[in-house]
Amino acid sequence: MSGPAVAEAPAVPAAARPAVRGPRYAGLAVFAGCTGIAAASLAVPALLGFDPWVWLIWGREALRGTLATDGSVAWKPLPVLVTAPAALFGDAAPALWTLVARACGLFGVVVIVRLAARTARPRGGTAAGAVAGVVAAAAFLLTPDVESRWLRHLLQANIEPLTVMCLLYAVERHLDGRRWHALLLLCAAALTRPEAWPFLALYAGWLTWALRHRWWWAGPAVLAVLAAVPVLWFAGDRLVSGDPLSGAVVAQVLSDTTPTQRWILAIENVAACVIAPVWVAAAVCVVWAAHLRRGLPAALAACAVVWAAEVAVMAGVFGYAALGRFLAPVSAVLCVLAGVAVGWVVTAPRAVLGRAAVAAALVAAAAPFAAPRVAWLPLQVQHAAERSAAEHELYEVAAALGGREGLLACGNLAIDTVRPAVELRPALTYRLDVPMRGITHTPGPGTTIAQVGSPLHAAMAARPAGQVTLVARSERWAVYTESCGSPP
Repeated sequence: MSGPAVAEAPAVPAAARPAVRGPRYAGLAVFAGCTGIAAASLAVPALLGFDPWVWLIWGREALRGTLATDGSVAWKPLPVLVTAPAALFGDAAPALWTLVARACGLFGVVVIVRLAARTARPRGGTAAGAVAGVVAAAAFLLTPDVESRWLRHLLQANIEPLTVMCLLYAVERHLDGRRWHALLLLCAAALTRPEAWPFLALYAGWLTWALRHRWWWAGPAVLAVLAAVPVLWFAGDRLVSGDPLSGAVVAQVLSDTTPTQRWILAIENVAACVIAPVWVAAAVCVVWAAHLRRGLPAALAACAVVWAAEVAVMAGVFGYAALGRFLAPVSAVLCVLAGVAVGWVVTAPRAVLGRAAVAAALVAAAAPFAAPRVAWLPLQVQHAAERSAAEHELYEVAAALGGREGLLACGNLAIDTVRPAVELRPALTYRLDVPMRGITHTPGPGTTIAQVGSPLHAAMAARPAGQVTLVARSERWAVYTESCGSPP
């Protein structure tokens, strides 16, 4: 009896403490590094996305008590919880939101690497973990659609990179024994995407059951976390729009298509969220792990299937969009599983030359599928720089016309509906400090900003000089006034 006692006694504390404390501090250090890289990336020219600009407007209006929407963007609680305090810093608020979004997105990639390596190591050792992490990260950079737009979403400070980080870090925290951290991360994810709600509810139910011996404090704490989601979603939507369900209506953008068309589009987008070899490798990982009696890969795969099914059903049945970025968590999980499979295959016991041959064969098989998406990566950076140049040129034109007073002097202010002009509407709204309804897409009496070369620009230029007046022109923008007593 003494032998087993001596062997087992030190095993509990020795194994438990590093598993809980180590990852916590390592995670903080890595996140600090990601924040530093994100801060350096602010020098990269990039235009914030349409939605982030709206969140910045809402954050500023929340501080002023004038929160309102024009119905162009569905309400999301988590971004406003960041942009509202960021608004205290005035003109630095856009940079602060960009910093937060990019830091979280970069940390999400780190978590993908760590989760793939962690899953592969028990079977294949350190080498398998290293291969799995590198493959998972490389594959994820080519998601979540055929144009490898994850990089674009990161540069534009969209919410999806943050969602991926919250979800996968919740998995890691759970594996580290930090269940409350995992619950809070799932709550944060649920404040960015409704697809995360079932996962939060299920985990909250499991955690309540696991802590049933402490029900007197664990139960109320879990309920408080759960309650925060509907309160912040529906009460926030009620505050911003007057209707707690308006966001659900705004998000229905495919109502003019048939259910069959929506189902086909959703399935196509799910299939394209990763390249074909990743699908194959992920399936291999799940089957191989089942043979090894390891449940984590199967559990991750099940979560990915459920998320993809949610996006498809919401599109096919209810008319919501099934955009590739909504499938970013699915892409992340599939890349983790694919990385694990490749790590196991490449490091399987065989001669060094044999391992090299296997690795070369895998690269050769994946290259035709990956090459078109790799080619999109520099194009995404180039397009970001072009959109940023258009943004700053528009600000220069606005300043030359007298800024807010000059552009609004004739009443209605409208901007073009082509890209990037349509994305710049909330950006200009924020810069001019007007409500979202202060700038429309409907030209008419007042001031119209046309993008040079667009159909609107051609139509405005073709009108008689007595009807409209060209008051400003740059390489990308032309500003006209109509029925205005004096040009701004």
